[in-house]
Amino acid sequence: MYKTFKKEFKNCNIRFDQKILIAVSGGVDSMVLWDLMHRSKHLYGVAHVNFSLRGEESDNDQELVKRIAAERNIPFFSKRVNTASFAKENGVSIQMAARTLRYDFFNELEISHHYDTLATGHHLEDDIETFLLNVNRGTGVKGLAGIRSNEIRFRPLLSFTKAEIREYATENSVEFREDKSNESINYERNWFRHEIIAPWRKKNPSLLKVMKQNLHHLKETFDILDGFVEQQSKKLQTELVKGYINFSTIDLLDRKQFYLFHVLSPLGFTAGQVNNLLVCIKKKQVGKIFLGKDFSIVVDREKLDVIVGLKEEDEQLVYLVDKNVSLIVDPFRIEFQRLLKNELNSSDKIKSEEVIDRTKLVFPLKIRKWSEGDKMQPLGMNGKKKLSDILIDMKISRVQKEQTYVLLSEDKIVWLIGLRLDDRYKVTEDSVKLLKMKI
Repeated sequence: MYKTFKKEFKNCNIRFDQKILIAVSGGVDSMVLWDLMHRSKHLYGVAHVNFSLRGEESDNDQELVKRIAAERNIPFFSKRVNTASFAKENGVSIQMAARTLRYDFFNELEISHHYDTLATGHHLEDDIETFLLNVNRGTGVKGLAGIRSNEIRFRPLLSFTKAEIREYATENSVEFREDKSNESINYERNWFRHEIIAPWRKKNPSLLKVMKQNLHHLKETFDILDGFVEQQSKKLQTELVKGYINFSTIDLLDRKQFYLFHVLSPLGFTAGQVNNLLVCIKKKQVGKIFLGKDFSIVVDREKLDVIVGLKEEDEQLVYLVDKNVSLIVDPFRIEFQRLLKNELNSSDKIKSEEVIDRTKLVFPLKIRKWSEGDKMQPLGMNGKKKLSDILIDMKISRVQKEQTYVLLSEDKIVWLIGLRLDDRYKVTEDSVKLLKMKI
């Protein structure tokens, strides 16, 4: 087993001088990985997350890892997290919460302590379970390829079965602890393990060998396809780095949704959002905004503007208005017209319009619902006033209040939309460049 394990370093292009962070839970898989890594003499450290899910059992897992790290005199990092609370607050499963918490911790350690790669103890059955989970949820070729092992996420035990790992632990006196929660079918992965794979293996004793071969072929197929897709979407990627994607570039693609999803999914956008993006482009719905995990996309007249940063504040959606946008349709329809002061005909101004000094604005502008504590300087006033008081003075009904929005430049309110303009952005004698806004 050790000889096969050593070959994985070469297969994943991991050099002897690179630092490796090992994720160790205390279970047999990660403890065997640790033992093999220790024998290899590579530079490494150990990271453990106490998920606080099994009381004293979780604490004993941590103590085992901590003790052996001290005996081997190697760097040890640990973190205690409240997984159940995190899952409840974020509306995710316990398993998903645990995965997010541990990888966030590992990523922090890799950056702060300069580790080159993260090693985990995933084995063949984990790979098969992941394949089935992805099939059950709906997946493409990438999902069918299962778990990947590379120089960033090193999984050197993927070719070994659980039985082989346990056999190594016995023969080499590797200490480990059993996690009884692995027997519970309440967790989705465990259900596949006990209710699908176990009976399947009874029916076909060669299942693991067959699936190992299948997954190998699928991984090779994905690598070939991925290389082709990267080549075909090269121009999309080049533009995306600059913060936009031209409609003309999308028009050249034979499978628009496929390639667009390929470049946008790493930014947190879903297949459904990509499909809706294409609909917006076709219907020319300028100003439409899509929120990803860490990015926002604004539909402009000839391109998609990709903006860095979360656009969700206090659980409220924040819509962006780029400097070149002439129309938005969400949360409602507003037209924006850039003009010079000598082009303005004040006699034509109607109730649903406002004109402001464009040079005082910082783009992108933001639109969100008003909230308690918001203040502005109403037109004609010297001091600021709470929006809540303004709405009361204007006898705005409770229902209307819930649908009242503000336009902001940076964090300053420019317009209580449809109701009041802020005095700081009014047109003066010195104003030259204006922005007309029409609901």
